[in-house]
Amino acid sequence: MKRSFADILQGLDGDRARKVAGKLPEWAAAGAEIPSALSLEQCSSTATARYKISIVGSASRRILDITGGLGVDSWAFSQVAEQVVYYERDAALAEAAGRNFARLGAGNIEVRCETVTAETELPEADLIYADPARRDAAGRKVFLLEDCSPDILTLLPRMLRKAPLVLLKLSPMADLTMLQERLGVPLRQIHIVELDGEVKELLCLLSGTGEASPADPEIVLASLRQGPCEILRFHPDEERKAEAVYAPGLHPGELLLEPCAALLKAGAFRLSCERWGLRKLAPSTHLYTGTRTPWFKAWRIREILPFGTASFKSLRQSCPRAEITARNLPVGSEALRKKMGISPGGDAHIFACRLSDGSAVLLVCSREA
Repeated sequence: MKRSFADILQGLDGDRARKVAGKLPEWAAAGAEIPSALSLEQCSSTATARYKISIVGSASRRILDITGGLGVDSWAFSQVAEQVVYYERDAALAEAAGRNFARLGAGNIEVRCETVTAETELPEADLIYADPARRDAAGRKVFLLEDCSPDILTLLPRMLRKAPLVLLKLSPMADLTMLQERLGVPLRQIHIVELDGEVKELLCLLSGTGEASPADPEIVLASLRQGPCEILRFHPDEERKAEAVYAPGLHPGELLLEPCAALLKAGAFRLSCERWGLRKLAPSTHLYTGTRTPWFKAWRIREILPFGTASFKSLRQSCPRAEITARNLPVGSEALRKKMGISPGGDAHIFACRLSDGSAVLLVCSREA
């Protein structure tokens, strides 16, 4: 039976309501307006918005949010600042944000429907926050800072004259080395924020005051979860100076440790050996053995097989359903799964990787609780 247009709309509204409840529970409870699916997709979750408070601190007189959007970050900042000035170029979005702030009891947010440009006269502030749009006029995703809207590289000198601190939310796909090169001397910290096993946000804290360290901003990993937030800090120079230790061999029954998404993004591969006494499988195989640590998923190795057709055939019989991960091999995970003829699912996870002696193996594993 064909669904009517009204039924389709109702389904979309129901789906959006579920997304709001999961991503913005406080907003859902307050009956907040969500003007569009795009505004919901692009906004911070309340969990990641609240994390920003830990960066900002609790002694801010005025914070400017120059890319207000739905207003979730402005709302979070309003809980620690005397005043938040929210800028948004889209009139409908700005009007909805104003009504939502009232519903949420955030009476210290000033709403300005205005596009911030290099000519905008910004007031003095303790911090300026920007989350530039990462889509071009045709709706395609962009990653270079100068292709985002507004152009942060053009605005940055003015922002640093108006506030001692600038916080930027950038694409989780952005390369950390590129950010260090493009943002330069003012860059103090890069925060890699992980939620539900995924890097959700990349936050750059900049300052035009104080002692500069242009080549070595602090890298801060934040794993958001129920209970205390897990934090890991290091400087890129620590990774450069660290020495990797390699596992001489593997045996069934050993633990296999897989770095979490934030650790992979940070590239703290040799440092993992030094900090936690882990042993790497190979220079470019980012898998380890050793004792469990919070920044790694733990797997128990059930079986070790040589990489090749005979093993593929054997596993199709013994393990017809499994997740497949390829590391340090000239084939991707999905392509390898199809080549092996194994369906996704089941309770096994097969890691195809290279060891320190150059051999390629298949590690059949079970997840440790």
